[in-house]
Amino acid sequence: MTNTETDIKYYFNQISIGDVGSFNVLFRNRYESLVGFAQSFINETGQAEDIVSDVFVWLWSNRESLSKIDNPEVYLFSAVKNKCINVLRNNVRTVSIDKYYEKENDSHDNPLSQIEQKELIAKLHTIVESLPEQQRVIFKMIKENGLTAKQVSEILNLSSRTVETHIYKALRRLEKEIIEYLGYSPKRKTMNRLILLAL
Repeated sequence: MTNTETDIKYYFNQISIGDVGSFNVLFRNRYESLVGFAQSFINETGQAEDIVSDVFVWLWSNRESLSKIDNPEVYLFSAVKNKCINVLRNNVRTVSIDKYYEKENDSHDNPLSQIEQKELIAKLHTIVESLPEQQRVIFKMIKENGLTAKQVSEILNLSSRTVETHIYKALRRLEKEIIEYLGYSPKRKTMNRLILLAL
């Protein structure tokens, strides 16, 4: 179990006995990442925020049972995913990812000029948008939300092998586009930094 999972387990245990302070800390710490995840399914920012808020309201209303949950991290993401699916079923419409987190990049390690970087960001952004839906969702869950392949597989009810295949294909495509744009293959550390520009 990671430190993050341990922390969330602690907060779940505290919330289960009515600790409002722990509930507020968990809300502040996880709200943005859960909203970002909800936007993997829901295009409208306000609706994604409402979904996450509803999940936390439900969490507090059913707090007595939280201490029995073995994997709180997966539980939170699964709850948001299920709520999103219910909303989509009610809306009967197709949605796509619209919002991306801003990533800070160390200019000392980035060989691109500001103009080149903006052009590459736009290109990578377009590529991520054009990835197959499931591949795009998995890529963002791992790269943006910091989840493991195992956690993603549990949340999306997929095998770990399927998740790893999707992330591999997404990374290969982004790397290919970066190499074509630069005209050469950068070092792995630089490549990883450039891929983060896509998020």
